[in-house]
Amino acid sequence: MTSCLRSTIALLALGCSTTAFAQANVQPAGDETDEIVVTAQKVEQRIEDVPVTVTAVTGQRMADLGVSTLADVAQYIPGLVVQEQSANNPGFVIRGITSDSGSAQQGARVTFYYNGVDISRSRGAYQDLFDLERIEVVKGPQATLFGTAAAVGAVSILSAKPQPGFAADVAVSYGNFNRTQVSGMMNAGNDTLAARLAFAYKYRDGYVRNIAGDADVPNQNQGRVDQDDLNGQDQRGVRGSLR
Repeated sequence: MTSCLRSTIALLALGCSTTAFAQANVQPAGDETDEIVVTAQKVEQRIEDVPVTVTAVTGQRMADLGVSTLADVAQYIPGLVVQEQSANNPGFVIRGITSDSGSAQQGARVTFYYNGVDISRSRGAYQDLFDLERIEVVKGPQATLFGTAAAVGAVSILSAKPQPGFAADVAVSYGNFNRTQVSGMMNAGNDTLAARLAFAYKYRDGYVRNIAGDADVPNQNQGRVDQDDLNGQDQRGVRGSLR
């Protein structure tokens, strides 16, 4: 009798915990305006309707996270790693398979698109992130949709488009080694004609001593030319669009 009672109590407890767990995972119905629309299959679709593995990060989400580089945003995309070896030779890794060859003769294995334009060669693939609509990462072989270079996957960057009405925004930050970052945008227009101007500026002093440019080391700097320290940054970007 005691054994049967214990079994009954255990089954009741299991049923109650299962019900509670199910209720805890029910998500409230969100506003339709919060839906993420992607173009991973060359047409606009809701991300939940796309039958391939795709991760999308919106520009607003990146702003909330405070990320402005591909290497930083990759930390929030499962399966994607960006090896920032240098500004003109990045390595893109999807699901552990890398594509970091800078050879002009060798095709990339990760296709990279910027507003629908193929920039897969590593020498031009690394782009600054400012005033974006979203970033899409399609994982796995996508040769049918993105060409033979998408043997590992595809990354697509989409900039924000001109919208009716007026809007403006500026963000400024400052950090160590004189790290200065300024970005912003201005949008104006109506349903017939709209224009958008976005810009970004990034500067940081080098933090690795450049002995070849040190005037105090004559055997390293024969011309006595003062050079900046290494790993600095001086980057400017501007983008205009008209709809």
